[in-house]
Amino acid sequence: MRKEEARTSRREGIGQDRWARRQYTNRSGKSGHVSPAIVEKYLAGMHYPAEKKNLVDKAQDKGAPNDVMNLLNKLPDKTYKSPIDITKEIGKIE
Repeated sequence: MRKEEARTSRREGIGQDRWARRQYTNRSGKSGHVSPAIVEKYLAGMHYPAEKKNLVDKAQDKGAPNDVMNLLNKLPDKTYKSPIDITKEIGKIE
């Protein structure tokens, strides 16, 4: 196996499609809690204030997993002034 192929295989994982979105799971293997820190990871570089639609688009462009996308879609339609506003709304949802 060539060096480049080995790197690609390791990054993608065994049996994992390159474009498949992974889900965050808890220790029991069930779909688990998505923390605000995980959400912020996929919103890095976002310019605030931002509408919900912009947040969803940014996360989708960065390949956010389904768990993160589902959580962002549950957020109220409003303008978010900072990541702290998003964290507060996530706390209300969960």
